[in-house]
Amino acid sequence: MKSLLALSIAIAPQSGLVQAPAERTIQVTGTAAVRTPPDLATLVAYLRGEGPTPDAATRDIAVKQRAVTEGVAGYLGLGSEITTSEVVLIEARGPTCSGQNNYGAQPRLSSGDCAVVGYIATMQMRVRTPAVEKAATAAALAARLGASDARVQGFLLSDPQAAQARANAAAFEDARRRAAALASGARVRLGEITAVRDQASYEQNTAGSLQRVGAPPPPPPPPPPAMSPVTLDTRPAPIETRAQVYVTYAIAG
Repeated sequence: MKSLLALSIAIAPQSGLVQAPAERTIQVTGTAAVRTPPDLATLVAYLRGEGPTPDAATRDIAVKQRAVTEGVAGYLGLGSEITTSEVVLIEARGPTCSGQNNYGAQPRLSSGDCAVVGYIATMQMRVRTPAVEKAATAAALAARLGASDARVQGFLLSDPQAAQARANAAAFEDARRRAAALASGARVRLGEITAVRDQASYEQNTAGSLQRVGAPPPPPPPPPPAMSPVTLDTRPAPIETRAQVYVTYAIAG
């Protein structure tokens, strides 16, 4: 009886050592990058108006705003969008106000050396256009027509989701090739995909399409400027979109 009890105690713990069979899978990481020519350009132009009174400074910058807007819009054509922001009107004082008396940024009375001698108005204009090849020329034209500072700010994709979809597809294909190579080396057959996980793509400058759903047709563009702009060649580099996926395949058989 004692021998039978000892035998049962010796056998019982062995049942707890039984483990579930390990998963037969192959895990791979697929990466890809696709390059897409940009189809949107962004420009920024700064305007400045001066005058002895606020109205005079405002009129001065209004004339420049009209000239730059009409000239740039006429040159770029339909589909471009021009917006205005950051309008500022400030007092201007003579050079002695911050000169030898060292007033610096301290509060000052508007008299004596620091009497107000005029006003300065500033304005920022932004342009988004599908006419990518005209972007640099448009910036130069804006400067000729009155902008104190005009520059091409960058290039974007109007449909970044399409580029991301192509990058994802390429990353999946890269993962499939890697898994197939591993399966061949291990002399096993590759089965179905059992799990997929992606990694967020790198940050990109993106912009939505300039089209407005249901909006009325845009008005005809203003006439082009009287002076022909000096043409600058614009050839932006393609925008790179990256994707990375983690894929798990079952081992068949």
